[in-house]
Amino acid sequence: MLRITGISKTKRSVSFLPVVLLTILICIGCYGQSEKSIDVKAAVVQTSTDDFYAYYTRLDYKIPVEQALDYIPMEDEDDEGQEDEEGDSGEEIETIAFEDLPESVRKAARKEYPHQSLMGVEVEREEGGVHYIVMFEVDGTEAGLLLNATGRILERWHDNEEEEAEEEQWKESGPITGRYADIIVNLSKGRQFVFGRESSYLPFWKTEKGKWFVEDLIDRQNDIACVYSFVRIIEAESDGALIHWRYIPDTDNPHGFIGVAHEYFEIFGDGKVIRRVRKAASNLDDYNDPKNVIVQTLSLKPEGIEQVSLQQAKLSKRPVKGIKGSQVKTGVVDSPAAWWKFNEGLTQHTYAQRDITKENMSGRDCAIAGNRILWKKGISGTALAFDGYNSSVTIPTVDAPAIEDELTLEAWVVLGAYPWNWAPVVHQSVIDPGPIEKGTYDEDGRNQVRKTGKGYYLGVGPHGYPVFVVDDKELVGTTKLTTYRWTHIAGSYGKGKMQIYVDGRPCGRLSVSGEIHVPKTDLLIGLNNVQGRPTDPVRGPVCHLPGIYGIEGLIDEVKIYDITLDSSQVAESYNNFKPGSTLGGKPYLEHRILPGRPGRAAKFGAEYTELAYHELWDNLWRGSGYQDVVVKFDDYPTTIAFWRGVNGGVGWVTENNKWMSDQSLEVGGPHGCSEHMADKQCRHAHVRIIENTDARVVVHWRYASIDVLYLFPQARHWTDEYYYIYPDCAAVRKVKFRNGNAGWHDVQFLNQPGTGCLDNINLQAVTVANLDGQVHEMTWKGANGVPRNRLGDATISMLNLKSDYKVFLVYPKGCRIGTWGSREQSRHTDDPFAGPWNHWPVSQMPSDGRYAITTDRLTHAAVGGAGNVTQHGNMIIYGLTDKPISSLVPLGRSWNNPPKLTIVEGCIDRGYSMEQRAYQLTAKGRKISFTLDASEESPIFNPCFVIRGWGSAAKAELKVNGKTIESGKSFRQGIIRDTDGTQTLVIWIKAESTKLLRFALK
Repeated sequence: MLRITGISKTKRSVSFLPVVLLTILICIGCYGQSEKSIDVKAAVVQTSTDDFYAYYTRLDYKIPVEQALDYIPMEDEDDEGQEDEEGDSGEEIETIAFEDLPESVRKAARKEYPHQSLMGVEVEREEGGVHYIVMFEVDGTEAGLLLNATGRILERWHDNEEEEAEEEQWKESGPITGRYADIIVNLSKGRQFVFGRESSYLPFWKTEKGKWFVEDLIDRQNDIACVYSFVRIIEAESDGALIHWRYIPDTDNPHGFIGVAHEYFEIFGDGKVIRRVRKAASNLDDYNDPKNVIVQTLSLKPEGIEQVSLQQAKLSKRPVKGIKGSQVKTGVVDSPAAWWKFNEGLTQHTYAQRDITKENMSGRDCAIAGNRILWKKGISGTALAFDGYNSSVTIPTVDAPAIEDELTLEAWVVLGAYPWNWAPVVHQSVIDPGPIEKGTYDEDGRNQVRKTGKGYYLGVGPHGYPVFVVDDKELVGTTKLTTYRWTHIAGSYGKGKMQIYVDGRPCGRLSVSGEIHVPKTDLLIGLNNVQGRPTDPVRGPVCHLPGIYGIEGLIDEVKIYDITLDSSQVAESYNNFKPGSTLGGKPYLEHRILPGRPGRAAKFGAEYTELAYHELWDNLWRGSGYQDVVVKFDDYPTTIAFWRGVNGGVGWVTENNKWMSDQSLEVGGPHGCSEHMADKQCRHAHVRIIENTDARVVVHWRYASIDVLYLFPQARHWTDEYYYIYPDCAAVRKVKFRNGNAGWHDVQFLNQPGTGCLDNINLQAVTVANLDGQVHEMTWKGANGVPRNRLGDATISMLNLKSDYKVFLVYPKGCRIGTWGSREQSRHTDDPFAGPWNHWPVSQMPSDGRYAITTDRLTHAAVGGAGNVTQHGNMIIYGLTDKPISSLVPLGRSWNNPPKLTIVEGCIDRGYSMEQRAYQLTAKGRKISFTLDASEESPIFNPCFVIRGWGSAAKAELKVNGKTIESGKSFRQGIIRDTDGTQTLVIWIKAESTKLLRFALK
């Protein structure tokens, strides 16, 4: 097996399937075969219990409910009361009859709850407007809507059972985990190394003589409900296995980036175990330090666990090497009161000095904060990179320059994206970081005048215009900054005026007077010190929360003057550092490119990897090497990517890297939509490879439906999704919500930074077809021009991306494919689709909806879907094809009306599983044969057969209608370990037929 000699951030390709000891590749072509039946001979070899193997299973384990509810994050009742108390102080509430509501409000409320019993109606009158609260009884509890006078729903809630009722529901309901929740590594008969939920996956060794847990090597709280813990099989072969265990040690203060720990167990058949533990660390370089790993060697004995060796983690504290910068420039106008050249990146410096930069006029040390200190080629020498969330340079207030009645600020900046709201390049202030919409916090009518602040602030606004603030005086420039370009910005105050500049030219002026009131706060470069909400919210403030934001990009040559530079001096300073064409056009900042990895692969299969997006974003994560899963095809230049950038969800990627990514299980929560999109740090969401053979890949995605503050509406709000992926680039998505039935489907597509919707999809965006082959095209036309589906019995849809390969969906019969988008569109973009939004993917702001302003960030938009798929098995086939939609009719028929399995010999027919798109069989003996009775209405289309009880790692031989089928791409098979540890044979056959076919295996 592959050995691990060290844990690093580099990608680790996994060539063996996690639950499979042997992958067997056999192929068949059965087009145009005759209808002859054939005899079957099968040699079934029983697997010895002394074999070494690893497999997923679900062990008996009952979560101690009271203890679990004690630490699972849910809405605090005290907070609710506080909010109610605050609300009482400034609002008038009265009750009225439902019939007295405005017609628009009545219609909107009844659209949400058409048949539920009314519990009451309240009118909330505030200084900013009138709102309506309508309450209904839903499943014995209260559900409600907050609407404005136009009928727009501002908030939703559903007061579920009290804690006692929730405990009862948890006890009486089924498990909250799927069938692959735990892992068993079988070393020999009666000897197992087990990773189970009862210990948050701390493994134990079990023999006929007892059970022994391994020792915790770092302090951790017991995650008894596995809210933050999971395990996965990375490799499993006949002589060893590699298991990855991820957890968050501090469940009281969980953090998905800097709070995670990863453990790796390499287990050998002779009982040797090499364990490596990488602890959480706030600094990424410390985290990735090869020596900062605990290494423990264990020996598993019949009588227990023996520790052979233990090597503690130790930081190597190596010097930080310098990088090659640009030519250092020395020109300066007058004498700055403070100057940060950021040229420390040019030379090697010690570990102790790695997060220090100099204020060059005084020589004082200033602290650099962030996940990683990242030096880049600057406008002069080197520059500092800022990630927009954590990166900053801090100057204590006692060391900040003394400013009285005159001031000039200047800096060079490269923007990777426009900020969520105002973001400072440099400031010493207590200033609200920008309005939400035209001076109000809330576009829904709740006027809240921004508080004026103190101090000075030079930055960039959300639309890319420079911002200069001194106390209560605000000046926004008229020249928009361009992303990925070195730009000089400056602001001057004094002598009766306040001016702002871009690239040495004035672009804004105010007549002002008065002293500057600098607060006793630290001076900051690159980051706000006051929380603010992003602009352009979709919903109200409760769903669109404030946070600390900053500049995403590069900053260099920051200067503060205690005098007022005039326009000629600002222009002179700009010209002193003005970049040449090479540097100006190509700043050393990585572009944001979706990691779709298009192109054909040498072999069909899945691998664990880490998909890179861009440096600033990648550095937020503390990787395991196995965070993402990529499925590639040997016959298609497409990809199925499960990526942490979409919170573990799936991207269906075309040959030219255009992505479709669907929604997830969504319910209402304390702060808006509770869904996978809200788990921005992937505290809960994770993805695992369950099967990985030449016949098929099975991927498991598990996530919690939480809100943007990581609060659970209910503790049972977990979903397990299973993807059964086949070599024909089609996959069944099966959704299993652990707390009832709720919506999860919404066809969405992603827009690469720098592109908009119309760059990625045609206005004739969706084509649908029914099983009779009738086709209907739907075209979007301007604002609110959303078409209707005129083909009521359509079961197939195709997303017409601007690519050769299109994403398609096949629905169960009875689903109604619809479109939407007219009620939720960005006013900043010229497309007719729902959205686009940029609160997801990859964004870290706590919002369940923000309209995109421009194309600087990764965005998503929506076209529609089949909401009633929840009533039809919660499953859909997804895939990609370069053929017309009519070519998918046989697939749709074969899945909705599968051919019957007849004349079954040597095995038991367990029926057809739509969830797996496969026939289920159990072997009884050494000979297996069966017939598929196909027709025009029930055709054979690339069938899969799953044969439990196969009991052998030997290759199977196949005959179809008496003809021996040789190995190849048309017939593939693999052996997997089922959840009971036994061997199961999976066969996939590339075949289309409307006639009877007889299959025989031996």
